[in-house]
Amino acid sequence: MTTRVLYCPILLVFLAFCVSSVLCHDDDNNRNNSEKIAKHLQAIASQPQSSTTASRTLKEQQRKVGLHFFIVGYPKTGTSAMMSYLDSRNELKIVKRVDTGSDNDPPEFPMAIEEDVDFLFDRIEEEYVKSDKDQKYGIKWPGAISGKGIGVESIKRIGEYNPLGNEIKIIVGLRHPVRWFESFYNYRSKHLVPPPTTSLIGSNDFHGVCTDTARFEKGIMQLGKIPLRAQDEQFFENHENYNLISGSGGLKVFLYLEEQLSDHDKERHGLFMKELSSYLEVKESFSVDDHFPETNVDSNPDVDICGVEHVAVRRELVRNGRKTANWIRANIVEAEDFVLPNKEHFMSIVDTFGTDPCDDGAESTS
Repeated sequence: MTTRVLYCPILLVFLAFCVSSVLCHDDDNNRNNSEKIAKHLQAIASQPQSSTTASRTLKEQQRKVGLHFFIVGYPKTGTSAMMSYLDSRNELKIVKRVDTGSDNDPPEFPMAIEEDVDFLFDRIEEEYVKSDKDQKYGIKWPGAISGKGIGVESIKRIGEYNPLGNEIKIIVGLRHPVRWFESFYNYRSKHLVPPPTTSLIGSNDFHGVCTDTARFEKGIMQLGKIPLRAQDEQFFENHENYNLISGSGGLKVFLYLEEQLSDHDKERHGLFMKELSSYLEVKESFSVDDHFPETNVDSNPDVDICGVEHVAVRRELVRNGRKTANWIRANIVEAEDFVLPNKEHFMSIVDTFGTDPCDDGAESTS
């Protein structure tokens, strides 16, 4: 990691004094901000200093604000809608990697190297010192557990460096595999020439789109909270981009379904909102009357997955979908570190993963 300049305690105290003095005639909000900045700098200055301390260790000691929640997966499962809703709440703040003040700033916070994790906490602190209210900070990177890049390794590093400890609230979105594939394939096809869907059976992917990515249980397994079976170990051996987190005891995982976000049944929606707000430990509970915004919606998809030319890819998705559903029922339903909002309704949707939504009567595929 690049070595950064370390300011001495005297200089930091002086800066804290200057900040509070220069802004003493501002309005109430600015005054609150200046006091927060001053206290923050004074806290850093009070840390024990050592000329032999590595910059990474020193920065860890200085961290006073941490990451509260992380939307880690999956693409095209309503993660943008979830992000937009949470960011609209006074108590919560989505931290973007680039912040120009524009609504068009990229919402995702991908991480590829260790320095990116340090940069994340820099961004959180920037948001903290300029805010006039206490907030819980979160990020969105829906590709983190989909087997590409070093997403899961980043989750582990965040847990190690987080001032809050390994207590990050992990949020994972799922969706019927066939509808997920259709949505993601069309999304990628907007700007790229797509290959035939039949070429994406297995691990050969089109910028993340392939039937193996829809094996959602493999992504969840990477979080290190469920014992691996022999076939799971074999899968990880054959897919080098999938990694496992060890020692993830503090992680709590909230699983939701894209189908739940658009649920118009008020009673079910109310239960979903209640469990989401409880999971994030917000003071002001989410309301049954609150709805998730529609984002990234393509009303005229280029490819209709129900076409006869896509039978082979649907058959593979449904075959694996049944395995995913059985795995979730066997391993997640009673697991204490997982929250399944409105569990009975959640599982009734998951059980459809083993059926083809394009068939009349949704006939099961073995």
